[in-house]
Amino acid sequence: MKSEIELIISDRISKVGIMSFAEYMELVLFHDEYGYYNNREVFGRNGDFITSPITSNLYGASISNEFIKLRDSMTDPVILEVGAGDGSLVISILEHLSMKKALPETYYIIETSKKLIDLQSENINKKIPELKNIVRWEGDDEVVKINGLIICNEFFDILPTERFKIDNGKIFQLFIDYQDKFKLHWKNQTGRFTDIFKNLNIHNILLKYEKYESEVNLNYKLWADKINNILEKGVVFIVDYGYNAREYFLPDRDTGTLVCIHNHSANFNPLENIGMQDISTFVNFSHLASAFRDLKLDVSGYLEQSKFLINLGILDVFEEKSFNAEDKLIEMNKIKNLILSNAMGDVFKALVITKNYANSLLATREYNRKEIL
Repeated sequence: MKSEIELIISDRISKVGIMSFAEYMELVLFHDEYGYYNNREVFGRNGDFITSPITSNLYGASISNEFIKLRDSMTDPVILEVGAGDGSLVISILEHLSMKKALPETYYIIETSKKLIDLQSENINKKIPELKNIVRWEGDDEVVKINGLIICNEFFDILPTERFKIDNGKIFQLFIDYQDKFKLHWKNQTGRFTDIFKNLNIHNILLKYEKYESEVNLNYKLWADKINNILEKGVVFIVDYGYNAREYFLPDRDTGTLVCIHNHSANFNPLENIGMQDISTFVNFSHLASAFRDLKLDVSGYLEQSKFLINLGILDVFEEKSFNAEDKLIEMNKIKNLILSNAMGDVFKALVITKNYANSLLATREYNRKEIL
């Protein structure tokens, strides 16, 4: 028996025909009632995965240090978080800024999931009730121009993406079909994708391959436009797992980067556990950086999460905290998860974008590798 989300998808396919993979991903993740982010517990041990802000509150405290520095060079900066997960990041940032007497007037959150808004609000009321009035939830088209810091933590990896395949010199796009069961359907879209590759400046990498599958995310431009329209002056931190284009399209990465997570276990079949598993792809940071450059924003930094957090002072924040011996060891192990290369430290990267802001940044003071984008 099909689930509600499966019925919705199969009915739509029967009425209008095959569905692009990006359309399918949008529905199974974000449908208002039956999408993954609206129908189950996602984060933490009882969910499907654990993010950096959940791993340690020192992650958010470190990012706070950049905001404190921003306050020295602009009047009344605010913070905007795009996709706030379970609220762990806003909680740790506001706790640290309160302690440093450097709170923003407003901490905006853009969140599409009603279930996650309720979860974020519940956790904020539980952990920092005295600061809850600072937090405001807004639609992405409702936030007025701001000065300050925009944070996108593990957001771009879940943006619905198109998948393609290169075979015998032709480029095929992935669609979803339904005939008694859901099926993958590859359609020749050579003309369309050749133009897309040229516009992204990745065609020299890709068009020499054969029997090669991967992703190209056309929603990067959409969100770069939204961020540009919101930000008047300030800094954007985009932290996610991903690669620059040459690493993204390595010859042996010939099945792409798509991964599904269900109960903390990975699989690579987006037609399993429909509406009950996360679907994401690694971020192509070269493509994302080009989307911001096209809008005349500055790509100011690209570095591993480990270097990003060290630049922001995570080790100093750790030393400032008062721990008993047992808690100190626990927190030290959490930091290791964030910065060691065999954990999150190198797989996660930070892209730093600036607009109308020429001051030096803590985040990029050392180890900057923006030249490889």
